[in-house]
Amino acid sequence: MTGESDDVIIIGGGVIGCAIARTLASDYDVVVLERGQIAGEASALAAGEITMAPSYSDVPAIANHAIEFFRRYDGTGQFTFTECPSLELVTLDREGESRRRVKRLASKGIDVSFVEANQVEAAYPRFDLSEYVGAIKYDDTGFVDPYTFAMTLKKDAASRGATFETKTTVTDIRTNSGEVQGVETTSGTYSAPSVVVAAGWRSEGFLRDYLQLPIQPYRTQCVVLTLENGLVTDVPMGWVPGEHVYFRPEQNGDLLVGGWSFAENAPEHASTNDDEAFRNHVATLLPKFMHGFERARFVNGWAGIDGATPDTRPIIDAPNDGPAGLLVATGFHGRGVMSAPVAATAIRTLITGSECSFPLDEFALDRFESRSPNFEFQSISAGD
Repeated sequence: MTGESDDVIIIGGGVIGCAIARTLASDYDVVVLERGQIAGEASALAAGEITMAPSYSDVPAIANHAIEFFRRYDGTGQFTFTECPSLELVTLDREGESRRRVKRLASKGIDVSFVEANQVEAAYPRFDLSEYVGAIKYDDTGFVDPYTFAMTLKKDAASRGATFETKTTVTDIRTNSGEVQGVETTSGTYSAPSVVVAAGWRSEGFLRDYLQLPIQPYRTQCVVLTLENGLVTDVPMGWVPGEHVYFRPEQNGDLLVGGWSFAENAPEHASTNDDEAFRNHVATLLPKFMHGFERARFVNGWAGIDGATPDTRPIIDAPNDGPAGLLVATGFHGRGVMSAPVAATAIRTLITGSECSFPLDEFALDRFESRSPNFEFQSISAGD
């Protein structure tokens, strides 16, 4: 606050902000400023899937960094990482391309295989793949409870010295001669030579006077279904290409189904409830490839807003055309929870100049020819 000085200010107390704070707090004075509550928006509403292997199959070092972190962090506090294979269902018209892709990815050392339809049904009796030829199976995947993960990171960061200020809205960045000096907030002035903006879809509007970001808001949804006898080990994680649906088991035997992601023009006023159209889509689709879901009961559902980029990958950078000391970590396009370890390491690398085990060019702002936020939205839940 006024009169005090920190090393790093992080704007945004979601899972990304908490992960960055944890990584920096041992060596820097860090303060996290959050307009609401910690993990109170997109982070708490996420599905919690950890599917970096298929998401970054072209850059295995990024996927490996993330999965190794979750395996190490499992058991910290209340946090649990449940390893679970993930299946991409394959129709006849996609078979040739899918088999070629598996062969190519396996040659890169990715733990992936093509599983015939009858083998999938034998391993997971809940499945009925009569309309599919098989599935691409990824083994380095799993899931977490997003809120527990974020709060564990927050507690870990606080134990290392980070300070968290909630219900504190940042109104502007303070600069002098092209260098960051700190921020102005509804609670006063905070000083620091480095400011990390990790404010989700709001980052684009907040930074508009300093930096143009190709970020646009979109709305995504989740529903939870329960069966009379529940699920045991008969359902892995997975997705259905072209159907805007992905799924994973819950620890209590329910099934979480997410997707139905579309650009949102009025994010501040968007409904937080799941749409009837999404429920109907799920109710129609699931019985086509899973037994027992004709009479599944909807437990609850919700919707949230996230930030998208043109290529579906985040911006984690210290842009040259922004004020010196300004860093951004935003546009995670639905992969914020699973990308948190990567974002934290990337920001630490950018601040310290240390070595990084994966390429940062994948997240550089200057990879985009256009910085306009008015681009054609790509839904990763479409699964294409």
